[in-house]
Amino acid sequence: MRRILRIIVAVPLALITVASGTAAAFPVARHLASALWHLPDRLPALPENSQVHYEPGALDFARDVSALLPAAIARVEAAQGRPFARPATVGAYATPEAYMAANLVGSMQPVGVTLFGRVNLSPVLGGPQRRRLAAVLTHELSHAHLQGWMSTNAVIHVPNWFREGLAVMVSDGGGAEFVSEEEARAAIRRGEHIAIEDNGSVFNLVEIRFERAPLGMTSSHQTVLAYRQAGMFVAYLRDSDGPGFARMMDAILDGRPFVEAVAAGYPKDIHALWRQFAQASAERK
Repeated sequence: MRRILRIIVAVPLALITVASGTAAAFPVARHLASALWHLPDRLPALPENSQVHYEPGALDFARDVSALLPAAIARVEAAQGRPFARPATVGAYATPEAYMAANLVGSMQPVGVTLFGRVNLSPVLGGPQRRRLAAVLTHELSHAHLQGWMSTNAVIHVPNWFREGLAVMVSDGGGAEFVSEEEARAAIRRGEHIAIEDNGSVFNLVEIRFERAPLGMTSSHQTVLAYRQAGMFVAYLRDSDGPGFARMMDAILDGRPFVEAVAAGYPKDIHALWRQFAQASAERK
């Protein structure tokens, strides 16, 4: 009951983000209402692992998730510096209809979505994209970990590039599998790189913007390229100064503004750190 109450408290802020008067507000509000009605908590839970819920027909998929869950949780906790504030519910789906009803976007394009600390996994991860399951599960658990420690408002104001880059880094490339580091570095050398923003916004909850968008790419390819570049930059922040990264993560999980969190960990601001990373990337062949 307490978990449901936390969701109810968070919903007004989520509704504010769609009340902008645009035509897009109506489908987003509809998807939000659908996701709230179809929380994975409502699905049967595995007898051997109450964190994992499954749509009937996805029992084997759920058991695969359960087998991978301990290692994924350990990886996220080690990388992000704290245990989970509360166990994350994971939903494994058998049909596109049920997954789309629960995933906030009403689409099969994302193979994993985390909402209100709950991870929803696409049926494709139990079938044709099974090889991606461990990485995508870990990626989504990174988001669930942040959502467990932070308020909805604090999570929204962490820049998208950092949230997604952290999840890609923690999962060893989950969500960015279709763009290599070499391709990402080549794009950075051409000046086709992500925008390093200091703050997230209620008006852009998911997109990672580019300073200069790559030409001739589909939107999905651009998204994966952005994820890869963000993951590489977050990995650079960790690898170049491990104690500094730990201090920054502590500040983020405490809900401090992102600029303050970076200052807690590093002697330079995030834009200077990006320039260092971009220079190192340009020099690496």
